Amino acid sequence: MLNILLSKLQNIIPIKAIVERNSTIDIEYFIDNMPSESQLLQISNIIDQWPLEKIKLEKIKLLDESWKVRLRTGWETPDGYNLGIDISDVTLLNGAFTLAKEASLMGMNNPTSIVDLDGASHSLSLQDLTTLMLQYGQARASLSNSYASIKQSINMATTTEELEAINTNI
Repeated sequence: MLNILLSKLQNIIPIKAIVERNSTIDIEYFIDNMPSESQLLQISNIIDQWPLEKIKLEKIKLLDESWKVRLRTGWETPDGYNLGIDISDVTLLNGAFTLAKEASLMGMNNPTSIVDLDGASHSLSLQDLTTLMLQYGQARASLSNSYASIKQSINMATTTEELEAINTNI
């Protein structure tokens, strides 16, 4: 995470090295490019905010891990099987749904097969697939909104206590 702090400081002035020891941050500047008073003030502000910023980054990492677990788990359909909710899964399901609708318009009303996370195939009529896709879309949107809301809460937190109170489970 120190690389993130370094990057923020590098936006103000080139830094030769940065070291964090016992909650103290030591910065080594290039001799031929020492910071001005204004730059020192900016650097000081960034360093003062760093402890809270570091906790935010750790909390976002936990949120991202929770999101990855949720993606692996998928969404449980009303029939009890799980469908993937990763972007590639959404794309595949939307493609199957679009093809099923087009086939129906052409008078072909064969069931459409979709594959769950366990690799089992499920055949659905267009009507059942439409209902499932509406439920699926709502569930996926709800999960995305939960992720975004939690991330916004983390970013908006101004104290360690606020951050500790945020549940990162999705």
